[in-house]
Amino acid sequence: YLSVGGGMAFPSDVEGDSNLGGTNYDATFETDNTGLFSIGVGKEFNDFRFEINYSKATVETDSFKVTTGGTGVTASISPNLESDVNSYMIYGFKDFPNDSKFTPYAGIGLGLASLSADNQTATVAGTAYSLEGASETVFSYALKGGAAYEIADNTSIYSEATYQNFASYKVSEPGFETVNYDSTHYFAVTAGLKFNF
Repeated sequence: YLSVGGGMAFPSDVEGDSNLGGTNYDATFETDNTGLFSIGVGKEFNDFRFEINYSKATVETDSFKVTTGGTGVTASISPNLESDVNSYMIYGFKDFPNDSKFTPYAGIGLGLASLSADNQTATVAGTAYSLEGASETVFSYALKGGAAYEIADNTSIYSEATYQNFASYKVSEPGFETVNYDSTHYFAVTAGLKFNF
């Protein structure tokens, strides 16, 4: 089968820490809700399905907060954080068929996510620092639940909710400040079409 869908993602804030000029700082980027697109190809085995899925979202924020020792510090960042999140996942699903055209399902996925962003300049306590946007690939896992409704032979519409987690990572390149980013996640609500062939 082939599935194509889209919807909204609600990402957690992006948090990290760095040593800037000999001082340890904790940083928080407050994220905005964003659109999400996904496409999957799968195979059904009775009430079970295995699916290879690709999805893309762009995490954006225009709010940057920095603390040291629990005390807030004046800070700004330019340009605003904009990180593309490309996920390559393998899912296992369990369908729960019944006498209606609705088929609930639940599943779990494992895979990799590519996180990429542009270089930025962070001004903290009046001093400018260069932060590399980089492109990092991290481990990711996800949980999904939803329902499909048959609208024609071999064609269904579906709606699902997803929790996806992304592992922590470190950006360390010559000429840039080293930043340790914490694990992040997002919740997503999507809908789409599924074609059986």
